[in-house]
Amino acid sequence: MEARRVPKKEKLAYGFGCFGQNMLYNLMANFLLFFYTDIFGLLPATAGMILLFARMWDAVNDPLMGMVADRTRSRWGKFRPYLLFTPILFVPFAVAAFSAPDLSPGGKIAWAAFTYISFGMIYTASDVPFWAMSSTISEDTKERSSIVVYPRFMATVAIALATLATQPLILLFSVEGKPDRGYQMTSLIYALLTVICFLIAFLYVKERVQTDGQERPKFSEIPKVFLANKPLLLVILSGLFTGIAQTGKLSMLIYYAKYNLQNELLYTLLAGINIPFILIGIATVPYLTNKVGKKRACIIYYAIFAAGSLGFFLTGWNNFFVLLFFNCISSIGMASPQVIQTAMIADTIEYGELKSGKRNEGTIFSSQTFLAKLTAAVTSIIIASTLSLVGYIPNVAQSSATLWGIHSLTTGLPFIASILGIIPILFYPLSEEKHHQIVEELHRRRMAPD
Repeated sequence: MEARRVPKKEKLAYGFGCFGQNMLYNLMANFLLFFYTDIFGLLPATAGMILLFARMWDAVNDPLMGMVADRTRSRWGKFRPYLLFTPILFVPFAVAAFSAPDLSPGGKIAWAAFTYISFGMIYTASDVPFWAMSSTISEDTKERSSIVVYPRFMATVAIALATLATQPLILLFSVEGKPDRGYQMTSLIYALLTVICFLIAFLYVKERVQTDGQERPKFSEIPKVFLANKPLLLVILSGLFTGIAQTGKLSMLIYYAKYNLQNELLYTLLAGINIPFILIGIATVPYLTNKVGKKRACIIYYAIFAAGSLGFFLTGWNNFFVLLFFNCISSIGMASPQVIQTAMIADTIEYGELKSGKRNEGTIFSSQTFLAKLTAAVTSIIIASTLSLVGYIPNVAQSSATLWGIHSLTTGLPFIASILGIIPILFYPLSEEKHHQIVEELHRRRMAPD
């Protein structure tokens, strides 16, 4: 092991790896459903089924990629090679996903399914190794909390820029008679930026925790890796609700601006004003986790998100400035739980190694990648189903019932999901002291003669 402290330059480079990818992911998560319904002409329910089918495949594909990463051995390490070779594939498939060729209804469904699932597989091949690498940069739990703040912080900056830039870019590149051109060019820019940012991470981040002598995982053992790791299952369950709360709010803001506030351009203000408060929340994570521990800090941030969402819901959409106030309050707690949960997942790797004798970083971190896509799909299905139930019709004035449905999805869904996300964390057993004891025991085992 090298020195416990990881240089800030390296942490910053690791953070940059998350930058371009999250601009592209923000475009996918927050505009793809809108693109399917209002540009490509798919029914909301049809779009929801495509997302559901993609997640069913991810249930196999993501842990399989984690296993492949765990079995990788190269002169660059276990995970770094994937940061170099896979991101380039984002370029063609991101553009294809936001293309609207003139096809039959069945052809449109096939096109959307193929391009979206392919994009998801490429996302997995880069994202699983990227996050798994956080467990090999350092073995110290407090240092990990500091390390993962950088990519989460940079991800939020990326989302902020994407929030401010996406609509202007789409309008800038729009061509009359080709409604998809603006989306294509925007996705191309974000995809190229993703390639550059992953290259920076590849060049400057080191893998320090070496476990080359361990037996490599088998595909048949993947279910056991998860089922035997109670702390990991609790974080996964809580993370599902984190993603639903966050994605639900962000995905609905464009609908909210267009129909409830009757001005689609207000989306940039409504979403952009969140960003400083999200950054404040993320920036306070190292301080708060050092003071009260990861478990209590996670609960505190969840409570802030829930309280702000409830205030937003009770305000309605006729008092714009009060609405903005509660919107900003909720944003303080919106992304912070994900930062803490990433560090928690890294800690469960040592827990699993203690129990099984095998260190499965890639397999375990595949759960985070799967969660990111699962929550996007589950949230889109909830949104699509609810919009259908309340009578949503694209590009027309909405009824009062539909407006209340949009308002409830934007505010009530994040509130309920935040409250539910607290429950699994209450039972999370790995305190900082407990994790330190586990690491010491693993060191003794590794030093012991065969």
